[in-house]
Amino acid sequence: MSESAIKEVFISEAKEIIEKLESDLVQLEENEGDQEIVNRIFRSFHTLKGSSGIVGLTSIYNFSHKLENLLDRVRSGDIAVDNSLIDLILGSIDWIRDELFTEKADTDESKSAMNALQQRILEYTGEEKAVEAGEEEETGRAKPKAGVYNYFRIKARFADDVFETGIDPLMIIEDLLTVGTLLTKNVDREQLPALDAMNPERCYLSWDLIIKTLEPVDKINDVFMFVRDRNSITIEDVTASFSGRGRELPQEKRIGEILLEKGIISEAELDAVLKYHDSHKTKIGDIIVKKGLASEKDVKDALEEQEKLKKKIELNTVRVDTNRLDNILNLLGEIVIGQSSLNRIADELDDDKDTGFQLKNALYGLDRITREFQEQIMSIRMIPIGPSFEQFRRFVRDSAHERGKDIKLVIEGGDTELDKTVIEKISDPLKHMIRNAIDHGIEVPEEREAAGKAAAGLVTLRAYHQEGNVFIEVLDDGRGVNLAKVRSRAVERGLLKEDEEASRERLLSYLFHPGFSTADRVDDLSGRGVGMDVVKTNIEELRGTVELKSEEGKGTTIRIKLPLTLAIIDGMLVSIGRNIYIIPLLSIVESMQPKQEDVKTVEGKGEMISFRGEFVSLARLYDLFEIDARHKNPWEGLVIVVESANTRIGLLVDDLLGQQQIVIKSLDNYITRSRSISGAAILGDGKVALIVDIHGLVEDIMDINSAR
Repeated sequence: MSESAIKEVFISEAKEIIEKLESDLVQLEENEGDQEIVNRIFRSFHTLKGSSGIVGLTSIYNFSHKLENLLDRVRSGDIAVDNSLIDLILGSIDWIRDELFTEKADTDESKSAMNALQQRILEYTGEEKAVEAGEEEETGRAKPKAGVYNYFRIKARFADDVFETGIDPLMIIEDLLTVGTLLTKNVDREQLPALDAMNPERCYLSWDLIIKTLEPVDKINDVFMFVRDRNSITIEDVTASFSGRGRELPQEKRIGEILLEKGIISEAELDAVLKYHDSHKTKIGDIIVKKGLASEKDVKDALEEQEKLKKKIELNTVRVDTNRLDNILNLLGEIVIGQSSLNRIADELDDDKDTGFQLKNALYGLDRITREFQEQIMSIRMIPIGPSFEQFRRFVRDSAHERGKDIKLVIEGGDTELDKTVIEKISDPLKHMIRNAIDHGIEVPEEREAAGKAAAGLVTLRAYHQEGNVFIEVLDDGRGVNLAKVRSRAVERGLLKEDEEASRERLLSYLFHPGFSTADRVDDLSGRGVGMDVVKTNIEELRGTVELKSEEGKGTTIRIKLPLTLAIIDGMLVSIGRNIYIIPLLSIVESMQPKQEDVKTVEGKGEMISFRGEFVSLARLYDLFEIDARHKNPWEGLVIVVESANTRIGLLVDDLLGQQQIVIKSLDNYITRSRSISGAAILGDGKVALIVDIHGLVEDIMDINSAR
């Protein structure tokens, strides 16, 4: 793997580590005595430190090292967890984030911020003074400090199934380079079987190492903290053996190891070279060439290899660019379209003929494989929503502190999986909703206690699967929506007449109108009226719906309904005149041909049809879409009853053409701005069919009826 590729992996992993750290720190603040959270935070910084050193980001390496020392003191109980400590560590994470992802990296402003943070860290740990910026070495290894070197001999024998646990022994050993200087590395090959008996998933080698460091043995132990339980790791202090020697084994010995690993020299030949080297003080490379054990080119190649970055990364997972997955999904979509074309041809063939029968059998098998392929691709794109929820812990903490409130974030259903693209696009809407809960919903502690509530408010993020969709809820236990205030603002804006009656649902719906806000002040958190309308717009673009329920004095719930994926759906093809439309199968309740006496006209509500003991609105799609239809009367055509947000309507169509998997193609706004159309699909015969957005259609019908 190239150096740039290694750095890309590090940057991606660092982002995940930082998000996890922020979540864990907020949880630690709420659970000060939780040692497991402290250990998780320590391990995260340990990983961040080691990885940054490997890729040469020395400023982050050294800064993380100081934070690791601070957390080590917290872990041992020497330093208590309080708000000030959490603020310091969160501020340190902000600096690391800026150093990795912004243009502030390595600027005077960045160095000044780092020095200030380091000074505060040193005050906590009790060290005498902060290290000046730029003082650290550029090698990414531990910088020598004043004091006596320690020498440790480490024998590491890993379990033969260590790879199955996701551990790479070479990465563990190479992590020692961030602690000190590796003097010797001897590999025990006694357990190595013959090539034909070797299992590449088993570890056969063990290592005998000597390291020179200024760190105590505890720091060496930390390197092996993840593998000590299941593997044989012994650490022996051999400092006495090196006292007064004034030298270490020469670095050139590694050339011999390289040549040995390549099979150019044998172990016996290498041992003889080392003995000759100790008595003659000649360079190892020169000895090897002089004895004819290797050519000058072999030694030169070994020297070049010695200078290169050697980093092996073996992972149980493969990181794939999202664009590549999107391309595969698009290709799958083309397969689905092609398959639909073949199905159309097969339907036209005579079943009694062998050709038609065989073709339909083959297509049946192809359809099964295609659907399985689709499910596998979708499963790759599906990721748990929990990490996205966790990133809001710090946002809730900081926003609550700014408002003088005490608010805790509760997360439920974090293992619920959703399409990666959908998760990326709901982050901003969720932030808007949480912001509203913090600013408008949750009261200050004094007000909560006066109302008989706990001083600390709760904001809950909940996710769950239901009926082929994902539901996300944002709940708070605050004061709820002041409907009187909403009504007053609606009257001010001309949305409601002074003496006009309005239901609770209608008043709550005004909160989604552009520019509508009940805030008495405008600041950086809320009050500008650009919150809930943005939420509604963004969710609808994802083919989702959003609804709000509130009870004064008890709290508010905002529920989002989202499709599992945005790419392929099961749809029902319907015809209206010469046009074909697609209705998402999940929205369909039932299809029917009503009797003439079942169709009524109700004043203020328009046409209604009787459906299973209730009346539902009738929508003549040919009228709405301004096209010609074969059947103008509901009892002559077909009515498809659909449902959205607990509202049912009947759609008048000419005929049903059948069920089919549909690959959704988006439409630009210059083609249509209709809320009733969510996209298009290419059918098997090459025709284009529009996909009906049931939620938008219901809203259009309700608006038409209310305007009557």
